[in-house]
Amino acid sequence: MNKPKFIFSIAAFFFICLLSFSTSFAQTENQPKQAEPSYEVVLHVLAASNIANDKTSVPQSLSNVVKKLKTTYTFSNYKLASTYLGRIANTGNFEFKIVSNEASQNQENYVPIFSEWSLGALRNLPNEKGQNSIQFQSFRFGQRVPVKTSAGVVNYEQIGLTMVKFSVPENVPTIVGSLSAAKPDELMFLVLTVKPAE
Repeated sequence: MNKPKFIFSIAAFFFICLLSFSTSFAQTENQPKQAEPSYEVVLHVLAASNIANDKTSVPQSLSNVVKKLKTTYTFSNYKLASTYLGRIANTGNFEFKIVSNEASQNQENYVPIFSEWSLGALRNLPNEKGQNSIQFQSFRFGQRVPVKTSAGVVNYEQIGLTMVKFSVPENVPTIVGSLSAAKPDELMFLVLTVKPAE
């Protein structure tokens, strides 16, 4: 092969590659953009105790969670303390701050509890079995709980849980952590459920 034909062949090859690339780029540009899929995120806070007059009262959807907890902990009663609901898009972030309305507090001695929780960088990815899994870059749950001193003064203490990069199965209530509660001899469990939003 002589030199001019060789140079022409290389130039033709690069021209075809460039033409193919520009055509596929134009097709991508012409496709309408679609919204990222959204997910409904539900955080249940369960309170566990051995108080005799407390009755176990949790939604049916959390019955398997309670069964699992009873295999590890010796608490006799579980009740739903709070439910938080949010909506987040794929790759999105979510932050929630409220004054908690704890059902266990009576009106006379009511002292507010400040709660906040957040999720960061949600992604829908298949797990090793090919099943849908929801991964987060970060998760944080925190509360400022009142602590009364002997003089009757209320001081607030910060409690919380922070996690980096974890995943939960899609549409399956999953225990993500536990925390001490404002009441002695009580423990809180955080249960996260993420499912595609309708």
